[in-house]
Amino acid sequence: MASIKLKHALGNSTILNSPASNPTNDVTLKLPSTTGSAGQVLQVASANHSATNAELEFAAAAGGGKLLQFKYQVKNDGASLSTATTPAEISSDFRTTITPTSGSSLIIITATLFISKTDEQNVGFRLYKSSSTDMSSPSFVQTPSTINSSQDGNLNIVSGPSINVAAVIKVVELAGNTNARTYSPFWCQTGNPVNTRAYLNSYSGGGYFGTSTITVEEVEL
Repeated sequence: MASIKLKHALGNSTILNSPASNPTNDVTLKLPSTTGSAGQVLQVASANHSATNAELEFAAAAGGGKLLQFKYQVKNDGASLSTATTPAEISSDFRTTITPTSGSSLIIITATLFISKTDEQNVGFRLYKSSSTDMSSPSFVQTPSTINSSQDGNLNIVSGPSINVAAVIKVVELAGNTNARTYSPFWCQTGNPVNTRAYLNSYSGGGYFGTSTITVEEVEL
């Protein structure tokens, strides 16, 4: 087996060996004319490719789906919402800020909320984002095709006369840029009686206690 030995000035070498088995014919591998970019790999180009000839080119490494960042918040104490005509932030404890590493990444936001009600009113949920960590002037992450009321959003729950549920609100969006953004869930409730109320992390504010979480993931596409 023939080899090429490239010796370092301090003595040790890098050795390039010929194929382990005898090829049917001479094989030509043509290197690219540049050094490529960080993270790229060499692959066989489609041009001039045959059983004995291949041109190599730099390309992005195969993959996608790699988790780049993971942020989370946990809330184990309670909160409640009386009748409201506009969505309100459930709790500032859920605010989660992330700065994407790439504008082409996918951002996945999941809020799992322990919700209870003791009447037959509807509760609507929305996931909002803001360029400010205090959630000033927030906007929908994903807006439904039609909004008929302030309760329309990413999820609606209608109770029974009573209900204890895990409300899972999950939305995705392309990062679009590498600017920091803060996510937080909001809720809204309307209707009669005026003293109707929704509760977080307990049933009717006094039993069957639980926890709620929000996670924000940046995933490579």
